[in-house]
Amino acid sequence: MNNPSALSQASRKERERRQHEEEILQAARELFARKGYYNTTLEEIAHHAQFGKGTIYNYFSSKEDLFWGMLRGLLDKAVGVAESSVALPGSTRDKFTAYAKAILSYSEENADLFHIIVREVVQLNLLEQSPRATSLRDRLQRTWEILAVPLAEDLKARKLKKFDPIHLAAMFDNLLRLHAVHPFRELFWQGTMDTDTMAQSLVDLFFEGIQQKGESR
Repeated sequence: MNNPSALSQASRKERERRQHEEEILQAARELFARKGYYNTTLEEIAHHAQFGKGTIYNYFSSKEDLFWGMLRGLLDKAVGVAESSVALPGSTRDKFTAYAKAILSYSEENADLFHIIVREVVQLNLLEQSPRATSLRDRLQRTWEILAVPLAEDLKARKLKKFDPIHLAAMFDNLLRLHAVHPFRELFWQGTMDTDTMAQSLVDLFFEGIQQKGESR
């Protein structure tokens, strides 16, 4: 029989572990944004997070592992947003609009994180074949599989042109992510545009291209 006290203690330890992990990631994120990845040391991250350097190694094996942790968190966020958006009532276009608005709003609130990733991703060779790179690709694939579900339903109902729903989801998500990064966004939009309007414009552009002729919104 399970011991309620032991379970409660284990649960508390897990919460503390997640909290400490988030504190370390936040400290690294702030320093990476300020100084850059290569100019930041683990000692500085530990000091900024108010932990000993040895404590950092209880959570992350290296500075690079910390960066991968940031990427995992960002992609896990996208998976969660996709799940909640697809679960909403309404049309596929409504669901994609909700997803786009949430992702663009998140990018606005976390502009420093997106800037860090764009700045460092090439230098860290994150396209290399490795278990960690595969893990990130799996997270991307999961997001696309979730977004593909309502697209597949519309394809079955002959509301859309004949495309692979996973490929459609990937195309839309990559288009959205490009606009989620401020330096790239400025290449496409002149002047200011709120995230809701931008999301709606992207969704309208996408669905006008894949929708069967004669289908209404």
